[in-house]
Amino acid sequence: MIKLARILFYCLIAYLPFQVALNLGADYDLASGRVFILLLFAFLALIFLREKKRLVRQLVDLRIILPLAFFLLLAALSFFWAPSQSWAGRKILFLVSVAPMFLLARYFYLSPGSKHSQFATGKFSWAIIIPAIISAFIALAQFLSQFLFGIDTVMEFWSRYIAPLWWGQNFGGLVISNPSWLVALGGQTIMRAIGLFPDPHMLAFYLGMVMPLVLAGLLFSEKYKKTLLGVFFLLLIVFCLTFSRGGYLGLIASLALVAVKAWPALSAAARKFMLSCLALVILLFLWFGASPVARLISIFDLNEGSNAGRLANWSQSLAVAKSNPLLGVGSGNYSFAVEPSADYRNSISSHNLYLDILAELGIFGLLAWLAVWLAVGRGFIKLKLAGNQSAFLLGIYGGLVYFAVHSVFETAMFNPIIAAFLMIYLGVASYFKAK
Repeated sequence: MIKLARILFYCLIAYLPFQVALNLGADYDLASGRVFILLLFAFLALIFLREKKRLVRQLVDLRIILPLAFFLLLAALSFFWAPSQSWAGRKILFLVSVAPMFLLARYFYLSPGSKHSQFATGKFSWAIIIPAIISAFIALAQFLSQFLFGIDTVMEFWSRYIAPLWWGQNFGGLVISNPSWLVALGGQTIMRAIGLFPDPHMLAFYLGMVMPLVLAGLLFSEKYKKTLLGVFFLLLIVFCLTFSRGGYLGLIASLALVAVKAWPALSAAARKFMLSCLALVILLFLWFGASPVARLISIFDLNEGSNAGRLANWSQSLAVAKSNPLLGVGSGNYSFAVEPSADYRNSISSHNLYLDILAELGIFGLLAWLAVWLAVGRGFIKLKLAGNQSAFLLGIYGGLVYFAVHSVFETAMFNPIIAAFLMIYLGVASYFKAK
């Protein structure tokens, strides 16, 4: 039964980027992956009813799970002081439905037969990488199709056929009415790469969390080097086509830290290989032209339209936080505090996860969240690399670094795909604390 549960877990990971939406009503749609997470967790719990000691021993890790549990508890308790309890309830249910991925990932990474020490043969790593390859090809096809059929045709197709099935009637309608799919480059408007994600930033989050894992495997694995090299550059090309400036910063930070951490443990040949990869990355940017570089540099232009808008959103978030500094306005109630007449599905956002948490859960919620990342940072610093045994962990930590940096500009934690992968990565990262 455990073997079956493990297979289902890997299948669930592979399904997450492609999960369809369950349209439960005119005002409510549900990502099907959230349902499958709860079902798999319940299935595993039933299996272990007779082996409670083993389950507890494998899952308890206070350095990460304690602040994470406090954060989730505070989010749940905020229901009682939230101005809109229905909004708070929906946000709490979302968190409850994805949080079990932390425990599932930790258990299946630690459990016998997981082969977590073998990156090249580990099902866990490939369950993450292979769906990313498929997602990248879909996004690349979507991006290139605009030059064959025109932007309007592609956007119409995505709005009519992709949005209702993968994002839901309600949320899909919101995305279509407030799209961030277009970008102006050199006087020309083009459609950014989004794939099956609602916007380019979420695709960037997903690919940005996977690429450090691919790089770590590329540096330390003895097998599949050519395959991993091709995968890395495929993901990098599609990532660049999202034109997500926050994503660019996150990727630079994560890949740089992975490279610096890996450098002392690499052989001379591996170091030459990594420098060659760096040269290829530079050539890739030159091949794309100045567009990605210009997009990255423009993030520091405070007068640029979207940057000015983000600064206004941050100021608004701080204003909400100042009015409720200790406990916040309640989970899911930031947009309600800004515009009480808005629907639950709206485009109001802090565009900063940390400010969003501060506004909704106050200083205590933000401190709990930062404590989780402090534990992650300590684990990353103390991680000792020894051949391919640590490649998977190094890649996971790199993905978490990406999430932490990009979250300064977006609130992807409340996307069902990104939230589930965040819980997976945190669950695996907590493995280091158990050693």
